[in-house]
Amino acid sequence: MRISKNHLGIGFEVWNAQQSWFWLIDNTNRNGMIGAAASESDAIAEARSSIEEISNSPRRPGWECALGNLARYLASVCNASA
Repeated sequence: MRISKNHLGIGFEVWNAQQSWFWLIDNTNRNGMIGAAASESDAIAEARSSIEEISNSPRRPGWECALGNLARYLASVCNASA
């Protein structure tokens, strides 16, 4: 089930699949962003954080934000399983 939300005027969705939560920012200057998180609240927080980064830094490409979010998620998953 997808949950649609809005933050700072930008829409995003969160959903779960196979014990993970995912988020998708609908449209940021014609580019979408997607990420994964361990929980629904983490997915919402990461999507909102990405939207805030986009809003505060219009010159930064969206893929850099997405890669940063992915790196933080992977580090948290690796630390949790250790």
